Amino acid sequence: MRPVRVLLVEDNESDIYLIRRALSEADFPHVLTVLSDGAEARAFLEREGVTTEDPLPEIVLLDMNLPRVNGSALVELFRDRPALQNIPVVLLSSSQAPQDLARADELRRGIYFVKPSDLESFMDIGRRVKEFWTDSLNCSASSQGA
Repeated sequence: MRPVRVLLVEDNESDIYLIRRALSEADFPHVLTVLSDGAEARAFLEREGVTTEDPLPEIVLLDMNLPRVNGSALVELFRDRPALQNIPVVLLSSSQAPQDLARADELRRGIYFVKPSDLESFMDIGRRVKEFWTDSLNCSASSQGA
């Protein structure tokens, strides 16, 4: 499996460390780009100041509670911009509020994970992201063959 381009938008250094570790332990080959606030992520995704050598990510891990531009506003980008609509998005939050869970439903290719409070469960995020990525690939292949 070739490395997957993953964009992690997260402002918490501990969560960044744990997600890096979880992806590595899941045996998920990837190249990780980390952005720490929503404004940076929006600019990157809208290709502001980005060269053609910096391709769009193939999957995005998005914290919902970000400085400057929150995750909900970024969800709108994935929903509204044709160039972003096929990118699978994993929404991450410590919230289990129904309105937060509903944000994932707005995305055609999105899923919502509540950030676990214990280390073992946090490590499971890597496996779940890998499964989601694999499922997303299978869905894309099915829809292209139809």
